[in-house]
Amino acid sequence: MEPKSLKVIYDDLYLTDYPTVSCEMPQRVQSIMRVLAEHYPVVKPSSATDNDLLLVHTQSLVNIVKSDPQLFRVAVAAAGGAILAANLACEQQPSFACVRPPGHHASPDSHWGFCFFNNVAIAVESLLKRRVIGSALILDVDLHFGDGTDNFFSGRREVTVANIQDNYREAFLRHVDEALASNQYDLVAISAGFDRHVEDWGGTLTTEDYFTIGRAVRDFAITKCQGRYFAVLEGGYNVNVLGENALALCQGMDNPVTP
Repeated sequence: MEPKSLKVIYDDLYLTDYPTVSCEMPQRVQSIMRVLAEHYPVVKPSSATDNDLLLVHTQSLVNIVKSDPQLFRVAVAAAGGAILAANLACEQQPSFACVRPPGHHASPDSHWGFCFFNNVAIAVESLLKRRVIGSALILDVDLHFGDGTDNFFSGRREVTVANIQDNYREAFLRHVDEALASNQYDLVAISAGFDRHVEDWGGTLTTEDYFTIGRAVRDFAITKCQGRYFAVLEGGYNVNVLGENALALCQGMDNPVTP
């Protein structure tokens, strides 16, 4: 089934200046939205509930994050953005959730690496628990290994977590193609980190490569996932190029391509 044109999921809560390291700053999502808002409709999500969080995380971790009300408010807004993206995907509506904080380093009972709740894991697990889908591929293209996502889904046959890790551009893109050539799934989710860009920490991928990745996922989803796919922001720290890189990914994901 052909997917609809892409939407962007965003909430001004993501601009909250909560306690974190200096590189994980509100300007990250500002720089992306400055570009994406000119091309795509923007949808505001509802925040995740405690029941949503507990699909993946322990009560202990939820309580730790809750101890900082400001941080908790933005963290559940980010998880809610991913949940909305996943729900829209199941209506053949692709989307990019421009959320903050990121999530792929958050494990069931621990958090680190600027992540507090695992946004993508919560979104995918919500669909699985509600039996909206029976299987999923999570494609993580961030510079850093998504250990939290991998920890949660380890041993789960219905979910494949493909952490693409290679410092050579051609090999990295080949690994993406290999991950998308494996099986048929009900849905594909992208943990969209942009910190592997040539002008970011990783120094590997070009802006055009993010278009290539988005288009490969789109084609894979149409062929093998009934047109169900979405992306959620993870890393990416050079605010001078974040917007154009996110736009490239979205244009690759879009149907039809947005000029």
